[in-house]
Amino acid sequence: MSDGYKGLSMRKIADKAGISATAIYRHFSNKEELFHRLVKKGFAMYTQYLTPALNESTAELRFKKTMEYALDFILDHPKYFELIFVKSETKDELVNFDDLRVDSKISFDFYTARITDCMDEAYLKKDNPSEISVLLLSSYTGFFALYTSGLLPRSKKNIKALYWRTIDRILKGVEA
Repeated sequence: MSDGYKGLSMRKIADKAGISATAIYRHFSNKEELFHRLVKKGFAMYTQYLTPALNESTAELRFKKTMEYALDFILDHPKYFELIFVKSETKDELVNFDDLRVDSKISFDFYTARITDCMDEAYLKKDNPSEISVLLLSSYTGFFALYTSGLLPRSKKNIKALYWRTIDRILKGVEA
């Protein structure tokens, strides 16, 4: 996608994958279908990363693990992160396809449920859980957009430390 979505063609994709253009059409009717499936796969992978946080014993630990697993997803799959959270083409897809809106809402609802649990257990002060989700997700998305664009430290150790300092600063405003 380095040429952007509009500059992408099925032939370029096939060349990059080392297959013939006709072979790619056996699996996808056009680049829109391919893009749609990539976005769906990205959201599914992201959800799989977050879900193990539910195994923790307290709301606070589930919330912190959710934030940790979100970081792991970014570091392990920066291109998928960019695809599902940063690319403007994905936003166009979300507007046009109900299934993608549902997929994107799963992670938002996951965050909101963790925040609600933390408010119920008095780890976070009472507030609007959806609005806190928006705050955290927009901060997280902006943080990693800076990371994927190369404007933040590239070493995992440094980016993890900066991430947790950033999250801690945000949480100071919403902790009980």
